[in-house]
Amino acid sequence: MKNIIKITSLSFAFIFIVIGIIVIPSKDVDSYTRKVSIRLFLVGLVLIFFSLNLHKKLYYLKRFKPIIDNYKADKSESLEQQFQNATISNLNDKTFSDMDDFSPYRNDPPFPNSDFIKTIFLHMFEKHPYKEDDAFPKYFNYEYGIINMPRYFNEIKDEGLITLSPPEEILGLMKVSELKDILSERTLKKSGKKSELIERILSHIDADELPIINEHYFSLSPTGKKYIETHHDYIILKQHSEWGIGFWEYQNEKDKTNGTKSFNEIILSLLNTKILEMKKAKFGMSPFEYSELHNLYINAYQLFLDEECYIDALKALFKNVLLSLSGCKNNYLIGYKKDLKLKNQEVMLNYSPIKIDSYVAASICELREYYNENILSDVYKEFIGPYNLCTYEMLREVTALIFNSSILELSKYDKIIRDLFIKKLK
Repeated sequence: MKNIIKITSLSFAFIFIVIGIIVIPSKDVDSYTRKVSIRLFLVGLVLIFFSLNLHKKLYYLKRFKPIIDNYKADKSESLEQQFQNATISNLNDKTFSDMDDFSPYRNDPPFPNSDFIKTIFLHMFEKHPYKEDDAFPKYFNYEYGIINMPRYFNEIKDEGLITLSPPEEILGLMKVSELKDILSERTLKKSGKKSELIERILSHIDADELPIINEHYFSLSPTGKKYIETHHDYIILKQHSEWGIGFWEYQNEKDKTNGTKSFNEIILSLLNTKILEMKKAKFGMSPFEYSELHNLYINAYQLFLDEECYIDALKALFKNVLLSLSGCKNNYLIGYKKDLKLKNQEVMLNYSPIKIDSYVAASICELREYYNENILSDVYKEFIGPYNLCTYEMLREVTALIFNSSILELSKYDKIIRDLFIKKLK
């Protein structure tokens, strides 16, 4: 059914767009016909968008179809009630196994485990109190499978992880101007910091007179705070999507270590695995792969720095520099020339000059006391990429420029790399 709808919509879209392309530029049609053609052309574009969007919606619904089927067996409630009552906590293993198509790892369930989801949910309460009917981020639905947020909220409350908020935290949700209005109505002093205004209100005004305090807001309980401390690694993982490390990828590695490795050591191990996989695949290096490898080196540097492994941190930075000097950023142009049968001059219009990331250069300078030439030698030997147009001597010279804060003086080296790259195009 989905394919029929999509094909039909795209067929009409194609017809409307072709009519528009033919009629709109024509000088032999009247203004009315041209207006109709413009409208048909726009309708065609909308149909294309609709068709693609419909495809995504059906894909999304398919993702939750096993949840609905799982509850059809229970005849005590209507299907609508069953669907509303479904949460991640009461989905069984069969539901997950039926949804493997939506997991990045075929043998893993599509959603993170309940501890991860619970930790991310509780982390929001560290910022400010929430009510049951507050708007929570939509990713709890499509990333974590929480269909009924109020129900999940109550489950967390029943576990004792959140508790009624104290008056000072509830008043903390109000703006300073609103707090001053309350004080002004009672002819109380309005000057001072926000915390002082709240303290003054609670000292002089009965809590029953303040409607907001009588609303049921919830904050972390001591048990909830302890829970977050225990699972704080999940919060860090969520905050660093740039690592490109999925939850189950991290969890599997964590389980293997049995607590013998720190969080940073686990992440470094996973980043290193990604780098080695690139080397093993002997990839041709597309712009995406080039950018990904650049980011992997920067992420590795930051983690090595946290672990106070300064030599390794410097190596990660110099690998980033060497990648920039290698000429691999323009590797895709080789295929570009071959596929489109272009001349070198045409291809080189899209050539990107070599450039050293200023953040990387500044970070190298900060670690200068740990530098020695063996680092450059190791980095050069361990280069990853389809080719390296940078000589070892060039890497040494650019390193000297970095330490002298002269990384803008790269025109000499850019010409060398550019000429070598043109030879590769032949």
